[in-house]
Amino acid sequence: MGSALNYALNLISVAVGRRPSRPLLFSYYITHRCGLRCAYCSDGDGASFREDVVDELSTEDAKRLVGMLARSADTLDITGGEPLERDDIEEVLAHARHAGMATVLNTKGIGLESRKEIIGLANVLVLSVDSLDEDRLTALTGNKTAARGILDSLEYSVRTAADAGTALVLSAVATPANLDDVADVLGFALENRLGFHISPDITGRSVNPALRDNPVYDRLMSKVLDAKKTRSGVLGVPEYLDGIRYFREFRCAPLLMPAIRPDGRLYYPCLEFKRADESVLERGGYEAALTTARKSYGGIPDCSGRCHIFCHMGLTMFQAHPVSAMREDSRFAGRR
Repeated sequence: MGSALNYALNLISVAVGRRPSRPLLFSYYITHRCGLRCAYCSDGDGASFREDVVDELSTEDAKRLVGMLARSADTLDITGGEPLERDDIEEVLAHARHAGMATVLNTKGIGLESRKEIIGLANVLVLSVDSLDEDRLTALTGNKTAARGILDSLEYSVRTAADAGTALVLSAVATPANLDDVADVLGFALENRLGFHISPDITGRSVNPALRDNPVYDRLMSKVLDAKKTRSGVLGVPEYLDGIRYFREFRCAPLLMPAIRPDGRLYYPCLEFKRADESVLERGGYEAALTTARKSYGGIPDCSGRCHIFCHMGLTMFQAHPVSAMREDSRFAGRR
């Protein structure tokens, strides 16, 4: 099904008092491998993804999985870990496009210059950039060579994405240590007419307590909200941006973007609960895997004031506020 149809059906669910559950896109964690040690990396338990060693699907099985997911939603977000650790990412992206899916690739981007086909295969390229300063980026990633590589790939992507027909988004995680840096990334994105989205640092499932009542964080969010009102490219409906400014409670709808583990198993109801017993491949599709997971674990719990991040709160607010959703910048919708 298409995302637009699923969105409309979700509105009907909301109107009758049910939590929206039809997927707007899938998030496929194609690998947990990563050569970096970013301070904010968290798999939902407070550990980094690289510490959670999970078998990965072969290229052919990854393509089979993508084909099954394409029956339930028309947008695929590929993330990790670091997706570029897989030498077949081009083949998986091409297969998703062939299956009729819009493709979103989340990456630090290191080495993109030597894999030139990738940008053209991603409808949206999301580069994780938390600072524009090499030394500051070194402190955040734990690797000076990688910091230089991130900035080189940013320069390359800015120069080539438009010609490839790819929308470029800069994604920043706001930690207590890089708030001024994130403001610089925002300014760079606006200056170059790129997309920008922001998530606060999460410790486990809760926001980093050092961001609460933090005047520097509040000033940053004020800049983001002002840019949202006056400029294009800032992603996230205003209700989300206001929500992560004040860390408001919300009723999460995690099945708007179901998460798939590297071995093809469905996280239920989301990655943060670490429950991944049902294989989409073995069950023959997403709906079958979801049905079995629901029988095992029941409904979605109310987590209240947790997971104030773009993929949870951002999508929940996007679904909950259709008027705001209609005003979102169409350049970054994933369709060419």
